[in-house]
Amino acid sequence: MRKDWKYIAYLLAAVVVYLVIKMVSPRELDWTITYYHKDKNPHGTFALNELMHHLFPGKKIHRSNLTVYEWYDSVSTPVNFISFSTAFKPGKEDVEALLKNIEQGGTAFIAAQYFMGTFADTLSLGTSDYFFDMSISETFNRNDSSYLEFTNPNLPVVEKPVFPRKNMHNYFSSFDSARTQVVAKNDLNLPVTLKVTWGKGSLYLNSTPLVFTNIYLLQGNNYGFIEYSLSHLPVADTYWTEFYHLGRMEAGTPLRFILTNEPLAWAYYITVAALLLFIVFEAKRTQRIIPVVKPLGNSTLEFVRTIGNLYYQSGDHKNIAEKRITFFLDQLRSKHSIHAHPLTDELVQAIAGKTGNRHEAVNNLFKLIHTIQNKPAITVDELKELSKKIDSFKL
Repeated sequence: MRKDWKYIAYLLAAVVVYLVIKMVSPRELDWTITYYHKDKNPHGTFALNELMHHLFPGKKIHRSNLTVYEWYDSVSTPVNFISFSTAFKPGKEDVEALLKNIEQGGTAFIAAQYFMGTFADTLSLGTSDYFFDMSISETFNRNDSSYLEFTNPNLPVVEKPVFPRKNMHNYFSSFDSARTQVVAKNDLNLPVTLKVTWGKGSLYLNSTPLVFTNIYLLQGNNYGFIEYSLSHLPVADTYWTEFYHLGRMEAGTPLRFILTNEPLAWAYYITVAALLLFIVFEAKRTQRIIPVVKPLGNSTLEFVRTIGNLYYQSGDHKNIAEKRITFFLDQLRSKHSIHAHPLTDELVQAIAGKTGNRHEAVNNLFKLIHTIQNKPAITVDELKELSKKIDSFKL
């Protein structure tokens, strides 16, 4: 058991050392594009989320992973709608709910590198990547920087926000000019932000969603472009959905109902922890109790002792002597192949030679045997003398 604890201590020490190294080592950045409002990595939107309350003071900011269609029934008045994604391709029901809200006076700000599906068809939108347009890509270096600027001359003059060109190469290649105006463009004079009038409201569409992430918002004066972009939305309750980039963000396990209910989730975790503790403690090797098995008694000796006592108590000493003599002669015959009848001097010498007894002892024993066999009865002393000589005789 002590050896087991020694190995466990080594393992725990290794885990502690690993955790300490991980804690003191520089944190590796995750460059995954998430647009998640709680994500502090470069391409999350934690900084923008902190800015939202200053842009819409006194108004509620609702954040979730619901679709526009799922939100529409719970919205009683026209509201602001915000979405950031790599590709914006809502379903038909989502498009209808979004446009109804805007038609009634709502406003939407949607930033995506690509607009596709029913939404793009309804608004006659087309997005392109000028890296793949040879007529444009020959005019710049892919490794240099790009800037964005607003087309409205009435906006305050601010320093042009500078971004790496490798992340700002999407633009609107086509749109309905009858209801659309360009709000912002890039250094190649290509539109990157549009305002689409729809009923009583407006849609603001942006093709460079990465400018709203942490790494660019916190760089230099870039926050000015983000602030002015979102300031086009009226001060109203705002619904920010992350469904169109992250999806539901719910557990794919069949236990998702339990895991999404806090009391059930805690009960589940406690049960699993209790089972693991039970397994750990019961996994210790235990020695099963070895039962004490009593050796089998020699019933033959007990039987012989009982019979001998019966004979002895009855006083039949001759009968006991004859049985001892018979048993002795049988052992002599089985071990040395000697038949002691009739007894001669040559046979006495042979018995002495094979058994290793003195000639005199052999001769005396057989004389006593012969005497007892010829008597009708014997005394206790004669029986004891016979037993003593037989017991001392080496076979």
